[in-house]
Amino acid sequence: MNDLTGNLAALYADEHGRLQRFLMGRGMSASAAADIVQEAFLRLLRAPRQDVRDLRSYLFRTTGNLAVDRVRQQRRNALGNSVELDETIADPAPLPDAVLISQEELLALYTALADLPPRTREVLILHKFEGLSYTDIADRLGIAKNTVMVHMVKALASLRARFGEISSLSG
Repeated sequence: MNDLTGNLAALYADEHGRLQRFLMGRGMSASAAADIVQEAFLRLLRAPRQDVRDLRSYLFRTTGNLAVDRVRQQRRNALGNSVELDETIADPAPLPDAVLISQEELLALYTALADLPPRTREVLILHKFEGLSYTDIADRLGIAKNTVMVHMVKALASLRARFGEISSLSG
């Protein structure tokens, strides 16, 4: 086993459960989440090395994108399977401009997360996306609870600065 394969195996062991829980927390079935996480790792394996600066960020972003694609495909399939469309029923799908804005906001979030220092990003994801307490994060990462709090303050300040600029421009 070469060094790259070993690194990917270790990354898979560290991240696959976290990514699956992230997807299941957003209403996806366990099997669909497992399929998406596997596809994200396959895409990482196929990606040119120079295109991937941070493996964890790449996986998080790819997993999110694949989940969005899966939901879109399910909507298309559901629409295609309907026998007859009633033109008087309002379309529940968001308007194209709302979809574009949502996609841009999601991309902005992924970019903001990717720009955080690795440990700060890890602490933020463990707390905000996995719901771990500061004590649990400290135990898992082998750092002091106060260090966890410092990382959270840094992460939240960075995100507020980045998204505060955006909202002040639009408001």
